[in-house]
Amino acid sequence: MAMHKLLTASLMFPALAGLMSGCSDSGSSSSSTVSVYVQAGQEDINHAIVRSVSITEAGLPNEDAEGRLVRSEYVTDRHGVVKAVISTGELQLFELVGRDADSDTATAATTVRCQWVAGCSAGAFAADMEQTANLGWRSVAYDLSKNERIRVTPLTDLAAQLAFDYVYNESLVSGSGTVADVAVGWVETGYYSAYSTEQAISQVSRVFGISNVQTTEPADLTQINEWRGADAAKAADSIRYGALLAAWAHLAENHTAVDGVDFTHAVAADFSANKGQMMQLGGTQTLTLAALYTDAISNLQALNVTDATLQGYIAGVISALQADIDGFTADTLTAKVPDTLLSLFGQSDYDDFVLGIKRTKAFVGVMRNYSDTFFEDSYKAKVDQYVDLLKKIGDEHAANLNTIVTAYRETAELYQQTYLAGANTCADTSAYAWVTSCSYSNPTMTLNNGTIIVSQAVADVNTTDADDKPTSSNAIDVLIRGTYEQGTLRFVVDNVYEDDNAANDILSASGVRVYFTTPVSSLADPAGNEILGYEMRWSDFSLYDTSRVGGAEEAEVTGSYRIFFRGVKDPQDSNSERRFNIDTVVLNGRISDKVGDDNEQDVDYSTLYVAATSTNASEHYPAQRFASFNGFFTPNPAFAAGDVVNGLVSYVTGEQTVAGQNVQYLDFYVPLGESQRFRFYPTVKREDVNDVDKDDDKTELVSTHDLEICDLSNSGGGWVVSSCKPKQRLYAERDLQLAINDLWEAGVFSRIEIPGRGLYFVTWPTNTADANGCLTLAPLATAETSMDGTLYDPMVLGLNAVRVTSEVRLNDQPRTLLDVLLNAPTMDRYKLTAALSHSYSGLTSSDVYLGTGSSLDRVVLSFDTDSSFKTTGSLAVYRDGVALTLNDGTETTIDSELTAYLQQNYNLSPLPYKYITGSDGKYDLCVLNNVAEVADNTVLADAVFTLNFRDVVYGRIRQENGIWLIRYIDGSWETL
Repeated sequence: MAMHKLLTASLMFPALAGLMSGCSDSGSSSSSTVSVYVQAGQEDINHAIVRSVSITEAGLPNEDAEGRLVRSEYVTDRHGVVKAVISTGELQLFELVGRDADSDTATAATTVRCQWVAGCSAGAFAADMEQTANLGWRSVAYDLSKNERIRVTPLTDLAAQLAFDYVYNESLVSGSGTVADVAVGWVETGYYSAYSTEQAISQVSRVFGISNVQTTEPADLTQINEWRGADAAKAADSIRYGALLAAWAHLAENHTAVDGVDFTHAVAADFSANKGQMMQLGGTQTLTLAALYTDAISNLQALNVTDATLQGYIAGVISALQADIDGFTADTLTAKVPDTLLSLFGQSDYDDFVLGIKRTKAFVGVMRNYSDTFFEDSYKAKVDQYVDLLKKIGDEHAANLNTIVTAYRETAELYQQTYLAGANTCADTSAYAWVTSCSYSNPTMTLNNGTIIVSQAVADVNTTDADDKPTSSNAIDVLIRGTYEQGTLRFVVDNVYEDDNAANDILSASGVRVYFTTPVSSLADPAGNEILGYEMRWSDFSLYDTSRVGGAEEAEVTGSYRIFFRGVKDPQDSNSERRFNIDTVVLNGRISDKVGDDNEQDVDYSTLYVAATSTNASEHYPAQRFASFNGFFTPNPAFAAGDVVNGLVSYVTGEQTVAGQNVQYLDFYVPLGESQRFRFYPTVKREDVNDVDKDDDKTELVSTHDLEICDLSNSGGGWVVSSCKPKQRLYAERDLQLAINDLWEAGVFSRIEIPGRGLYFVTWPTNTADANGCLTLAPLATAETSMDGTLYDPMVLGLNAVRVTSEVRLNDQPRTLLDVLLNAPTMDRYKLTAALSHSYSGLTSSDVYLGTGSSLDRVVLSFDTDSSFKTTGSLAVYRDGVALTLNDGTETTIDSELTAYLQQNYNLSPLPYKYITGSDGKYDLCVLNNVAEVADNTVLADAVFTLNFRDVVYGRIRQENGIWLIRYIDGSWETL
């Protein structure tokens, strides 16, 4: 049965080609790096963190599996500046985060200078105030140059939000075919692009009357005299910007956050909902321009300025702001539009933009029937015929192959019985219907009139030493060579010999390798030397239908194959019998159209490589002696989800003296699993050699304590420490309750793995949730406390890491290769990469083999459900030199790659945890629900794909009113 599956699997790619016809991979391009300057606020924000995050080719900020930004972090200097290293020619996001002072780590608090002349709530004008609230500002920039300087302010945050939500369509798009017309205006996107980013910056700049909110320097009003000698236009621009930011900060500190959303992000939400417009006057939105401008005027008028030139600059800014206010209309949004793409990018880049959209739409047209056009008509007919033939042969001989595999395994059993009996005669063969004759002369057995020869030899299991012919080892090879026949199916197996000569030494044995507990020089009685594993080995085999030899349907499978059965005992019962799980399967085969020709006369043939392993083979205790080959994701029926174990864990706290130090500890007892002692050593002041606060001072004294985790054992006389792992140094004062809470948040004490059974959840008592909804551990008990556990993730058995590679070569036809890599710890959490390449001349390999060449067609699928909060993936189609007919009727021929990127957030209810930015400016884990599992209501209809053509995002695909639609960046759309 196993070989039948492998035989037919070698040509499953035509079906996959149809399934994957709309897919693509990333096609990412390499780029160099440059250093750029990022300046926060009015050059007045010190000791803040700037996160630098790349925007992926899906148009989304780069995140890890936990939903945290993948970032580089920098700390601002007294001028609010960091120097960041980024990739050129790409989109980059910068986020400003505040942090509190921490004496333990000598971390200085984020300070913001008060720009309000009448004084701020936390300090007087020009004072540096500690502040972490009302920050979180973002700035998204495209293709920054070396040493270029950009700003991060509340206004760049508005642009960042708008750039993600919308892109501006400049003119009516005249549809043709399936592409629909769309009017001028802001078009919803849900991803970043170079075009939306530059348009958003332009839009915000126009709405607020600044030349460029990302590059203009906002004046520090506390140092206003520095502008008296500046160019008049530049000074006015910067003073206006600084005045608006000062007014913004004043309004923000008097704003009451709703649902945890601060002033800036509330304004950004309104601004985006208004499609890039601000309320001029009145209304109920978070901010109006009139309110902002009025405060800005009031603050500028309060400045004490004696320089006449500077007074003139300020008067001009006030006059301009007042003129704007005078022109505002109540309950009315602004009506600004961004600069044109032509002016923002120049003629060449603009032409690329227009052409890119046309090419994307044309490629989508090609993809509509790609499953029919991936293969040439002549090739498709031949490969279909070839696949049908092999499937026909496989179906006919499925039962015959099962019988042969069983006979091969039984051959080893019969030989072992015969050898251990000690008589010079075969053991009883009546139970083996396939045996027609048997003779035995120690140590050789001959079956079925000499067609099968069986013997034994010491296995060379240590391939790294110089001894190639050991006299004893932990394994014995039951050598089996010869011919098995069932119906018209013939199976021939032999060893692999040195120089391919049977008279020479065996390089790789065929048969069954038996692994024993202690070294042996021949087969041993399992009663005294327990068998730990079996490995069926076909080092050189041939399989074919004798009735088809010489005919049009002649075919042969050759190669090598091995399957390893690992013996395990019940992890909770050392006296249990040993049972055997499939641990590893490897097939390296070739399917040819000639029997026994040494590959010289083949016209049509295919190769097949399969390697598969089981993660839990060494721990899962199967329900039967030999686990089924088909046992994929099979749990042990004795342990079902929802089963409760009373007293699964218990804990006790205490103190002890270790090496003269007073050590606090928590003992965590898990009788069925791993019990540990967590030791917390006293607080010690040390030099900050790792610069944990990133202030470039490594001589400061910081508080540290060491954590040591030790294994506990209990032989009946009580729990004792058996061994300890290396200590970990933590930068904090020792606090047992806080330290245990941090470990509990990470699941150390609530999600308990029990060998052979799976993961149990232990519900610990918690405090009332804080303002962020985060749960913390209730105070630890002083006496030993026991808690129950509920099984929520039973351990499963099965081959869950698989690599399949198959190449088909037909006479005078291009080659086709399918390469698949699957890693699936569970049925719901897996990573899949599959590449189908056709008409290629070369191969490259990263995760899987990818075809290359001048006539290439390629489809690459990537799918990952292993993240905690989302599914990610991509579907990429590559065609080399494809002719595309554009909307205007012209034709172009280019190397083309179209990629659909998937990022779908799971619809989890309740959300188990989230990450928040803590007081130190770093991510903190926040447990929201003290439960093992949550309801997942995710459906495909909610998925969104971004469409990337030649490394540029040009659209998105999602379902609207039950119909899958493609919405392009120019606003046009079509059904999928």
